Amino acid sequence: MNFTLRQKIFLGYIVMISFTLLVGFYAIFSLKELNTITQNTVFNSIATSGRLAKLNDSILAQDLHEKRFLILQQQDAENLFWSRSKEFRDILSEINKTETYLSTNIQSILSLHDSYSALFTRETQLIRENRTKEAEDVSVRETKAVFNKILLGLKDIDRKINSQQNVFINKSNTLSERALLITIVLSATSFAFGLLFASLLTNHLNAAIEQLKEATNMIRSGDFDSMPDIKGADELADLAISFREMSSRLKELEEINLDANPLTKLPGNLAIEKELLVRLNETQRFSFCLIDLDNFKAYNDRYSYARGSDLIKWLSEMLVGIKSEYGEPEDFLGHIGGDDFVLICSPDRVQPICNKIIEEFDKGIIEHYDPEDAKKGFIISIDRNDKPAIFGIMTVSIAVVNTDRTLVRDPKEVSQKVAELKQYAKSFAKSIYIMDRRRAR
Repeated sequence: MNFTLRQKIFLGYIVMISFTLLVGFYAIFSLKELNTITQNTVFNSIATSGRLAKLNDSILAQDLHEKRFLILQQQDAENLFWSRSKEFRDILSEINKTETYLSTNIQSILSLHDSYSALFTRETQLIRENRTKEAEDVSVRETKAVFNKILLGLKDIDRKINSQQNVFINKSNTLSERALLITIVLSATSFAFGLLFASLLTNHLNAAIEQLKEATNMIRSGDFDSMPDIKGADELADLAISFREMSSRLKELEEINLDANPLTKLPGNLAIEKELLVRLNETQRFSFCLIDLDNFKAYNDRYSYARGSDLIKWLSEMLVGIKSEYGEPEDFLGHIGGDDFVLICSPDRVQPICNKIIEEFDKGIIEHYDPEDAKKGFIISIDRNDKPAIFGIMTVSIAVVNTDRTLVRDPKEVSQKVAELKQYAKSFAKSIYIMDRRRAR
């Protein structure tokens, strides 16, 4: 064969893409035609059928109110007749806008309806002149005749609408069958060419696969630094670059995995610092929240390390749940260590998230204390000077730095500012979040 591997792949892709585009363009064109037909059928013809039903109801209601007026001679009946008359004409106007092929029929019905309304006006005048017998004669003969013509006109419109719908449906069926047949033929041809080129390329890729096995074995053994420099055609060099990039990424993921907190499985310090750097370099607006427990050391000393670990697990699960419910997928949650957590989210969501953390923590923390301590509202433990002291039920302090308010350039600045806010938050004997409200200048 006179073609290089790159040329064969390129040629194969060109053929496959050409057939795929051909199938796609034809499918789009067919769908567009089907959509037009569907729109005409569903949104116009079917809607017109619904309006036609309203027209029948309206003209029958007018006939009813005309009869009632003749018998009862009530003003309400006359008013209802004219209300229905206006409704009838409005619906006809709506149909005329969408179904132009019915214009002749609609104009004929409008003319009949004008005569019908004029006859009713004549009846009302005769009744007001106490010429009831003459009004009844007009109703029975002339008005009834016009009314019947209107009904016939509406039936004729209904027949035309049904005929138009059948035309659309038949056209849609024909187009669907033709589109399906052509799509199948094009897809089968594309598949055949694909098989042909795949079989040709497979033979030439065997050599490349053998050369890449060595790189795969290196990655499997955990050697991410000594990737071989694969020699050969340009295509193989590209594969070697891809393997080196994959190796670098795997090494990065391994570092992140080793950095993750073993208790909560949340990203650790390296991942937190990297997340901060990425967001700062991209000049994103974000809120950095440092979440810290108050009196956690006293709790550990009082109840043991194991119960402290259970409490940290509970806190991490609660934070993950709140992030999922109130945050966004791009928000970040990390565990510095101990009782310190980090949450990075949008400034627009930081307040409801902090409020929810405080609410859930204050509601659930009491269950982690022994009943007698929970009842007292404090525990006796050892302070930092190794002396017994009284410690209240744990609270949570959240320090928040907003990059849209505070000017920060690197992660160290964020850490310094959030540490200052945390110390201030801890001066309150309750769960609280403190936000830096100083504007960046």
